[in-house]
Amino acid sequence: MPGPFDLAITGAGPAGTAAALTAAKSGLSVALIERATFPRHKVCGDCLNPSLWPVLESLGTAEAIRALPHAALHRVRFVNTRSRPIELGLPPGAERAVTRESFDHVLLQAALAAGVTLFSGSPLTGVSLQDTQWQLTTPEMCLTARTLIAADGRNSTTCRLLGISPPQRPGRVAIQCHAPLHPDYRGTVALELLSCGYCGIAPVDDLRMNLCLVSSPALLQQARKALHCRFQLADDHPWHSIAPLERPDISPVPFPGCFIAGDAARVVEPFTGEGIYYALRSGQRAAEAAHRSLQNPEDGRISYQSAHRQLYRHRLWVNRLSRMAVKHRAMGDLLLAMGHRFPSILQQLTTKIISAPARHATGPGIS
Repeated sequence: MPGPFDLAITGAGPAGTAAALTAAKSGLSVALIERATFPRHKVCGDCLNPSLWPVLESLGTAEAIRALPHAALHRVRFVNTRSRPIELGLPPGAERAVTRESFDHVLLQAALAAGVTLFSGSPLTGVSLQDTQWQLTTPEMCLTARTLIAADGRNSTTCRLLGISPPQRPGRVAIQCHAPLHPDYRGTVALELLSCGYCGIAPVDDLRMNLCLVSSPALLQQARKALHCRFQLADDHPWHSIAPLERPDISPVPFPGCFIAGDAARVVEPFTGEGIYYALRSGQRAAEAAHRSLQNPEDGRISYQSAHRQLYRHRLWVNRLSRMAVKHRAMGDLLLAMGHRFPSILQQLTTKIISAPARHATGPGIS
């Protein structure tokens, strides 16, 4: 039985690898458990918010991420349900887009180089606290660890096995694909309100763009067919899906020595493109709290609860406003109508999403 490790982390997305890198750099022995084999595809808008760069610098991965094939984004275009657009310029260097497949792969390779032990290719089948150690099993192995971070996404297997998953809510789902880049979207990220939901479009390199469609299950295929017709996609063009897009929050510290990070703890509306930032920062904070917990479990619990609360404070109002706008067509159209009449309002909201997190990205750590 491998271990005992100081820390076991489930999920090798941004939250999990940020936690693994942070913990390994502080001298902890880290096991990272991931059911997929990398590189792997991941449903995402593929846009990197500029607030990420200070975080990536602190992780030592910014240079490698900047070197990836990417598309620079110069404009953001909002389109209401009547297909009336409003376009705003972005500050120079504000945003770029890369595929999540390559982004996540860079983070994982950095974690492995830092000494993290990876167990991949098999699903997690068991999680339990045995005396003072966590025991985690897959069909291939069983390991023990003194602390645990669940960072395996909104459908967290870890939380399900621990019996803390919230009830599923029927609602919206998302599908995503990469398609040939249409000239109208070169250098432009577009957020288009539809009668059935919304669509996010952004180039990811010189040849491809990301199409991400959010809708109700009943209307999803109808909307997908409309996009196939609009962008001349083949009937068998591959799409990837994810659900749910809404889910009750989970306590970030449900048990002593157990910390929940990223979408496993709190799901944010993807419309604003802030999800990767929240994942990376919560992963870092969880790792810092796990380190503290090894000396004093109560100190680790209090520090992460405080840090997790502070991470989302003062910013979720924009995310909630965006959620209301995309769920309720009349409100979304009203907001964009105001943007046409008073462009400064929409510019301020856009700037809030782009710039607000950066003020907190390199703030003092917990440890």
